[in-house]
Amino acid sequence: MKIPRIQVGLFLATLLFSSLATSQEKLIQVADKIEHAYTFINTEENHDTVKYQLHHSGASFIKVHFSQFNLGVGDSVTLSSDNSAEKVTYHEGSNEPLFARSISGDAVTIEWRRASESGSLAIDYYTAGYSEDKLQQVGTLSTCGVNERRDAACWEESHPTEFGWSHAVARLLIDGRSLCTAWRVGPENHLMTNNHCVSTSGKLRNTEVWFNYQRMTCNGSLDDVVKVMGNELIKTDYTLDYSLFNVTNFDTIAQFGYLGLTDTPPVYGSGIYIPQHGAGNPKEIAIESDKNGSGLCQIDVASANGRGTGTDTGYFCDTIGGSSGSPVLLSDSHQVVALHHYGGCENQGVKMERIWPEIAPVFGGQLPQGKMGKQPPTSEYPTISVGDVINDLQQPKNGQLIFVLPASERTQDVVVSLSGGAGDADLYTLSGSRPDKSTYDCRPYRANSNESCEARMESQDLYILISAYSAFSGVTLSVDVK
Repeated sequence: MKIPRIQVGLFLATLLFSSLATSQEKLIQVADKIEHAYTFINTEENHDTVKYQLHHSGASFIKVHFSQFNLGVGDSVTLSSDNSAEKVTYHEGSNEPLFARSISGDAVTIEWRRASESGSLAIDYYTAGYSEDKLQQVGTLSTCGVNERRDAACWEESHPTEFGWSHAVARLLIDGRSLCTAWRVGPENHLMTNNHCVSTSGKLRNTEVWFNYQRMTCNGSLDDVVKVMGNELIKTDYTLDYSLFNVTNFDTIAQFGYLGLTDTPPVYGSGIYIPQHGAGNPKEIAIESDKNGSGLCQIDVASANGRGTGTDTGYFCDTIGGSSGSPVLLSDSHQVVALHHYGGCENQGVKMERIWPEIAPVFGGQLPQGKMGKQPPTSEYPTISVGDVINDLQQPKNGQLIFVLPASERTQDVVVSLSGGAGDADLYTLSGSRPDKSTYDCRPYRANSNESCEARMESQDLYILISAYSAFSGVTLSVDVK
């Protein structure tokens, strides 16, 4: 039988769209799974406290999976970073497997404080987050023309309002390896992402939500991240590709504000912008588009097919693999008009006018209004400027001090120096992130506190670590032009 040409065309178009949609919805990987069997053993020497350290060189985070997590009455397990103040503590466990919250950096110390004779603890694997360089190689680009996604902080002066609303957007780490984006909607404990990112309660409970994962300055160093865990899956839908959920420890993210919604249909030519965590990157915002005459992102296709007929709207605003779940905000009202979920130029988002009727009962039938979050917390470390001299530094053995030379100060090559005093202070420097004893740009290795490191002109913050090999006092830190 001869099939009419128009039917063949429709079949091929449907097949092409289905294949494209499937590839677009495949979550990108941002970590390696490392098999690592270790059982914690109680001995007379460590009866009260058992410690174990994991190190994975170059990892951006380590997330430990316990095959056994059975704590006795009064026991606790703490996972802490070896190069920052980040830690998480668990006080109960019933011998069920536990995927602990991640710890940023390439080393984590696990400390089991025992108050009873019972209990057992064992690791079977961990995931190690990709380095920043490796992250640039993952994901399917949905860049339309020139890539115009930029660090959120790069827009702070020129577009302070868009920057302010972006605080409500967070990175998802799913099952320790996959990535999407989510955001707070309304004043209560409600967040939204895509169904193809998180569709079950089990997956949600193994999902971390990272707020404030962004740079402190344009192309500068990372800010301090606030991490919470997914808790309850409230509503989800395959066709409209959304999931509405809540999180644990909600009070810790209240400071970042929340977004409002519009149920008005998208209109061709309306200005938009997209805050996102594509490719595992620190938060970026797409505001400009070289595909539009105005030079700005806009609605380019008012209505398009997605997982359902007429469910989507289209735009050339740049995204990338991992941007799934990002809010598409109107430039004038700063309300969410669509939920981004497809790449391909045009990129596509599910219309909020289609999602709203399904989730309206959760919000009492009232469209939530947004509230801009306060400025995210600044770095905990003191800054130092070129020409500064800081005297009388002291630390006990194994103590540490960290200072930051801001990127704005690095307009020339500089020399960072330690001098004088008693004891042995070790100097480490690293551009872009906090150094530790295995990751640094410079480490002089002197048997006293007289050490120096050169640092070339660069548009990144310079982190300066002073570590006490032995107790020191009366040491001077200075930064001078080379």
